[in-house]
Amino acid sequence: MLAGLAVSGVDLTKAHAVIGTSAGSFVGAAVASGYDLENLAADQSQPDPAELTVAASQETIAAWFSAFGAGDATSVGAAFGQIAKANPEPVPPHVRRAIVEGRLVTTEWPDTLRVTAVDADSGVLHIFDRTSGIALVDAVAASGAVPGVWPLVRIGGRSWIDGGMVSSANARLADGYGRVIVLAPMPTGYGTIPGVEDDVAAMQEQSSVCLLSPDEGSILAIGPNPYDPDRRGPAAAAGRLQGVRMAPTVDAMW
Repeated sequence: MLAGLAVSGVDLTKAHAVIGTSAGSFVGAAVASGYDLENLAADQSQPDPAELTVAASQETIAAWFSAFGAGDATSVGAAFGQIAKANPEPVPPHVRRAIVEGRLVTTEWPDTLRVTAVDADSGVLHIFDRTSGIALVDAVAASGAVPGVWPLVRIGGRSWIDGGMVSSANARLADGYGRVIVLAPMPTGYGTIPGVEDDVAAMQEQSSVCLLSPDEGSILAIGPNPYDPDRRGPAAAAGRLQGVRMAPTVDAMW
């Protein structure tokens, strides 16, 4: 999507803040560092032997749906933390770290980047940035630590899980900014967790907000398992086409 926007003249690398959740933390690092987004998209068309195909088991998915009904966002986060702690290493941590390092285009914290993760014990959403005193690779690994799929990440004596467990995009962290672009590949809400459309509707009372989520072509390209790296090429191509189509709408407000 970002590459399609960029080739159409919409440059989002100049944003005053880039907030990355889960997969968005990898992409956010590229955007905030000014990396060539066309190159980033092109890289997705090539197989990467370092990637690993993973999937959530039926048991894990059932536990997720139970966690989504735990109550408010903090209670949901703590419930997901329990799931992660029950299976802390579904993949060896060193294998996961190598994957994270391979996906990142930089190991240096960009000034504008914020990365979300959830404290596995308290369930509280946390924001890491360049002042947090931790390596970017650790923050990104924590932000993408899907319970039961990827291993828990331990930082500063605490355990951390995916920032998307309490909100698919954490769009409300952009409250107060005048113009906001929300890219949400998984926009649906579950249980007590609102969908991205609900967040955007609330934000539009104070800001100009544009929501970008997969169209039919992108949904088909992504496929049923969002953790399948074999789909990265088709998904990137479909997203780029959608970005080109959406460019006039985004440009008009950005």
